[in-house]
This record gives sequence, C-alpha cells and structure tokens, in this order.
Amino acid sequence: MNFQSPQSQVVLSGHGLVKYYGSVVGLAGVDVAVRSGEALAVMGPSGNGKTTLLHVLAGILTPDQGEVWLAGERVDQLNDAARTVLRRRRLGFVFQDNQLLAELPADENVALPLMVDGLSRRDAIGRARNMLAQVGLAAEVGRRPGELSGGQAQRVAIARALVGEPQVVFADEPTGALDAATGSQVIDLLVGAATYRGAAVVVVTHDNAVAARCHRALHIVDGRVSESTGVAR
Repeated sequence: MNFQSPQSQVVLSGHGLVKYYGSVVGLAGVDVAVRSGEALAVMGPSGNGKTTLLHVLAGILTPDQGEVWLAGERVDQLNDAARTVLRRRRLGFVFQDNQLLAELPADENVALPLMVDGLSRRDAIGRARNMLAQVGLAAEVGRRPGELSGGQAQRVAIARALVGEPQVVFADEPTGALDAATGSQVIDLLVGAATYRGAAVVVVTHDNAVAARCHRALHIVDGRVSESTGVAR
C-alpha cells in the first residue's frame, strides 16, 4: 500500500548531529529533515546509530554537537523538564514491545498520557475509545494487554501514540515482535493513520518490507548517513 504525502513544511530536522558514548561515536554529523505527513524509515546495521538518531530527534538524548528543531522550536537547548513536556504533548511513541501497562484495560492505557497531562478522566477515556475505534478495536476497549493478540496490542500502542494529536510519531522496530502478515498490517495502520492526520513518522527498522511502506528511507552506517532513498510522494 502506498500512502500519499502532501507537499508540506519540514516539521522535524536535525543538523550536524554528533553524539559520543565515551570514545565511541554514535552519530558523526547527521543531517535529516522530515515533513508533516511524511513517513521516514531509518535503516542500517545494529549498533550503527539508528536508535541514537531517534532518541536525539525525540529529545530523549541531547546531541554533543548539532541542532534539533521541531516546528520552529530548538529542542536540544530545552532543559529536561521542558523536553519531557514536549514529548508528552507534541510527540508520540510506538515501541517493539508496546510498553502497555498490563494491569490497565486498553482504553485506560490509551487515555493515560492525556490524564497525565491534566485532561479529566471522562474526557480522556472518551477520546481513547474514539481512537481505539479508529484503529479497529472498538470491541476491545475493556481488554487488558494479556488478553490481546500481539497485533491488537500494537494497535493499542498506536492509538496511545496518536491520541494526543502529535506532530511526530517515533516508532522503534514496531513490527519486530510480530509475524510478517501482522507486521504489514500494523505498519500500514501506523503510517496511514499518522500521515492522514498530518503527523510525520520516523520508523527505525531492519525490515525492508517496513521501509517500503514509508515514503523515504535513510541508511545509517557508522553513525553517518550512507544513503537516502525514495522521494516524498
């Protein structure tokens, strides 16, 4: 399935990004830009900087050199508290292991970031159930993660990532724990649902099939961009 990316403005960019882990170079001068409504796959061998780039762009790590910009705001100069608020209000995250809370039903898992940000429980649950319906889980709102299939659990994680209407969704190997058919469905849902809402998507993946469902792919080797393939459609 091909998703259409509108001609839109750059919402997230990194310029000259350098990150060290002691004497080990994690990033060695990476430049990247992602537009609203565009899905970018970040690929490369393990240990070559993919997840480091995601964490720097998301404000989880601060680069040792370079700049990160989100919709006109320089992220790398914010303090820890401000970056935490930015991640909660303007970014969404999907992880390989979904990181759902086992004791909470699906609707409460999705509503949790809204409640943490101050929205009433009633309104947060209402928005969560609406989002779960949009990802095909209207009948599963009361089920806990252990009662869901792997694909259903990742759909809950996608709903949680999107419920706050983020500008960018970051996904770290979102299909890594799923079989090929379920993984294809999940990545189609993630890219389609996020870009339809105008969010950018940054996906770290080893899977060529996942990358093929994105608009572009960035290949990182030894902390440097070795290749950029595809064109925003």
